[in-house]
Amino acid sequence: MTLFDQKAESYDDFCRTPLGHFVDAVERRLIGAMARPRAGESAIDLGCGTGSYTYWLHKLGLSVTGVDLSEKMLEVARRKGDGRVPFIRADVTHLPFPPDSYDLALANATLEFVADPKAALREAYRVVKPGGRVVVGFIAKLGPWAEQYSKRGREDATSVYHGARFFSYEEAVEIGPCIPEQVRFGLYVSPREFTDEASAWSLEMRRRVSQDEAGAGFMVVRWRKGTLPV
Repeated sequence: MTLFDQKAESYDDFCRTPLGHFVDAVERRLIGAMARPRAGESAIDLGCGTGSYTYWLHKLGLSVTGVDLSEKMLEVARRKGDGRVPFIRADVTHLPFPPDSYDLALANATLEFVADPKAALREAYRVVKPGGRVVVGFIAKLGPWAEQYSKRGREDATSVYHGARFFSYEEAVEIGPCIPEQVRFGLYVSPREFTDEASAWSLEMRRRVSQDEAGAGFMVVRWRKGTLPV
């Protein structure tokens, strides 16, 4: 049983809170802008958890497969749908799919919990088609959210953040399969600053103009298959 198995039934609770809804909206907008999903494309959602992004891509008209190592998380994901979206239990570092299978490989807040993130990115790159995109959302190492999650992980051995690894942009480049095509930063509102969604969005947009890594709680990196190696 993975640590995420134990958290599966309550995993979506945070996104139902005002703060969690704001965080999810910020992250989803950034990932959408970077992934550029198009109806008719094929996609794989790596570390899909309870299927939030898997179903999002499906609703946008993509043919999508969710992959996760936690069977309990996959059970929750399957209950949300009608069986048309496949969810497969697999290790993201050893994917059971042939090369050049997907237009898009997406992984959001996944590599933080993988023992070999470089192998996971190598596999994501392998299964996308030439010209395909590998888009990864990271909890940004230099931001206040990583600081909070690290503290939670240190203080609570049952937390999913116990043992999690966070990445700077430089570290993401080092584990990537090739030179990244683009990076975007966001979530400049710290958990301590949040009061309500309207105020948080106003603060977020003012701070995002700089696109600095320092202070950003979230980072999205896009690699494209066929780009020069690092």
